[in-house]
Amino acid sequence: MDYDSLADELINIRGSRPQIRFDRKLSKAMKGEIFVLNYLKHHGNKAHPRELSDEMVVSTARTAVILNHLEKDGLISRVPDLNDNRQIIVFLSQKGVELLERHHREIVKYMVKILERLGEKDAMEYVRLQKKLMSAISEG
Repeated sequence: MDYDSLADELINIRGSRPQIRFDRKLSKAMKGEIFVLNYLKHHGNKAHPRELSDEMVVSTARTAVILNHLEKDGLISRVPDLNDNRQIIVFLSQKGVELLERHHREIVKYMVKILERLGEKDAMEYVRLQKKLMSAISEG
């Protein structure tokens, strides 16, 4: 098996259409504000800013900008950490939960259209391969 050629082919396929709408939607969910809201949702609705910076692989300054915007929009709140006065804890607000639910429904609706175009067999195979790919990536 020539994995170099396959890798090159995949890169060329992805590079030929770098601004696919679906990719932009998922990309938005994986970084920035939506990422922070999702992270909070899946980690007990709270986290320290440093934890968020580490997970997003961005500077603490960039994280602060994101948190300022989210707080201004009422999607999160920041409160002092009672265990460490030097720290703050970021909490997901009910408004943030509602925004995430709307965003999730929008992504699912769009993804359904894509999967329907693939057909049942290919859609199931695509999901199976994505799971396998994510597992391989997480194993490093």
